[in-house]
Amino acid sequence: MVPATAEDFLRQLARDLLKTAQPHRTTHQAMAAIQRQQNQQQEGDRGGGVVKMRGGEPSDGRDRDATCAALAASPFMKPNDSRFKHGRGYYGPMTEPRVTWACTRPPRDDHSCPPWLTATEFTDENDALRAKVRELANLMRVSRKTVLYTGAGISASVVGQAARSGSNTVGWKAHPRSVKPTLTHYALGLLGQQDLVQGWVQQNHDGLPQKAGFPQEKLNEVHGSWYDPANPVVKYSGSLHDRAYPWMVEDAETADLVIVIGTSLGGLNADQVATTCAERSLEGETLGTVTINLQQTPEDGKMTLRIFGQSDMVLGHILRELGLPVPNMARPPRNWPTTSRVVVPYDAEGRLLPKDRREKMMVLDLSDGARVRITPGHNIQGAQQPVFMHIGATSPFTYKGITKQPGPGKGRVAQRNEATSCFDLVIEGASMSLGLWWLDVAQRGGAEQLPVVNIKPDFVDAAAVATDAAAGSRIRNRTAVDTRLKKTQAPSGPRGPMTSATSGNATTPTRASTTRMHRT
Repeated sequence: MVPATAEDFLRQLARDLLKTAQPHRTTHQAMAAIQRQQNQQQEGDRGGGVVKMRGGEPSDGRDRDATCAALAASPFMKPNDSRFKHGRGYYGPMTEPRVTWACTRPPRDDHSCPPWLTATEFTDENDALRAKVRELANLMRVSRKTVLYTGAGISASVVGQAARSGSNTVGWKAHPRSVKPTLTHYALGLLGQQDLVQGWVQQNHDGLPQKAGFPQEKLNEVHGSWYDPANPVVKYSGSLHDRAYPWMVEDAETADLVIVIGTSLGGLNADQVATTCAERSLEGETLGTVTINLQQTPEDGKMTLRIFGQSDMVLGHILRELGLPVPNMARPPRNWPTTSRVVVPYDAEGRLLPKDRREKMMVLDLSDGARVRITPGHNIQGAQQPVFMHIGATSPFTYKGITKQPGPGKGRVAQRNEATSCFDLVIEGASMSLGLWWLDVAQRGGAEQLPVVNIKPDFVDAAAVATDAAAGSRIRNRTAVDTRLKKTQAPSGPRGPMTSATSGNATTPTRASTTRMHRT
């Protein structure tokens, strides 16, 4: 019987978990009890197929506290544990995942790994997958702060990867900047827009999360980006952006739930995002870490949940379980303005203005030929990319026999490139890119600092901008109403309006409807 109150539940849980001689079995039973309790609550909260949030919050805290208590009593697992391929907090069927590609070699030759770990790929059987999807959705509902930690695997099908794989070709594909986001990116973009995900530590540089609609201000491109001139891709010999590392550590120390997708957890510094949250779950502080991968990782024994499968498939199930629509890949959303000139709440250095100091708004002009510069605080020198090392340097820099004089980071917009979703920039003679989504970020005041501003930006009165915006909104609304009215008015012919004649359940097309049929 599931206790009626949170206090009774936790009291019983503590007795069962701390005094039993079989903690793993009892934890499994306790997690099942938690799940039954959550399901009962959610049945009462469902309306129109979408799970409703009580009082604007994901949970009243009862489910979360019980889950944290169960995880605190469930130690990290070894490979011979029966739950190793399922997770410390798993409560469902113990069906083993099936092998979809067998390999005796490690996932990567350039990373060390334990002897038991190979590149073999697995997929969960349907009964276990359903249980894991249901539990992950519940964890996301009750989580106080959910952070994603992703690697090359989520972009492998379109960009490529270095890890050994049976599902994707090892190596990198041609024209990676022109590729479109995957279903995984669009699903995570939607979760970010719905605020079910509050942060994302992204190892990749490809800009696909932003192209799929994930908010830039929630995304820590910890190893640099192709689409942020102030944060170029960081070489192994380089150093992270001054903002990136503290942000990553903060997420590691404050995340309530971390979801790992498409990374081997092979020992990078950034892996602390996944491992720290898992370790904090032993103290009853967090919901721990969940991994969605085809392959095993060295950290699997620490996971709350371990889900095996293609991320596109798993995340599609997660969206349905959460009552959210699965993105239409045939008609992906557009996430940035069509204009290249916008009014933004930033100062001349690209710093976000406080709300009480926005009497004047800056014009960010990224039209072809516009003169621009990189804003202060960039990581061009730290990234150590040779082609950019003269930017912000104090002395000439020579690369491949060519010496470039130091420059402050000024240049121009070469063109707006819709094929690669970016502005092509020429900065101190070097080619750089700025994602088109930065227009939307700037308009919303989403980021604390913009990567690029105009060399001599214009400023306008905020009151005038608000008046123009209101007038534009009225014009758009009036145009929309006129369009709807025109659509509802049938065209007139020689004998009056041409409509369809209906008799009973049969509809006989007259000249108007027949013409439309012929045109299609």
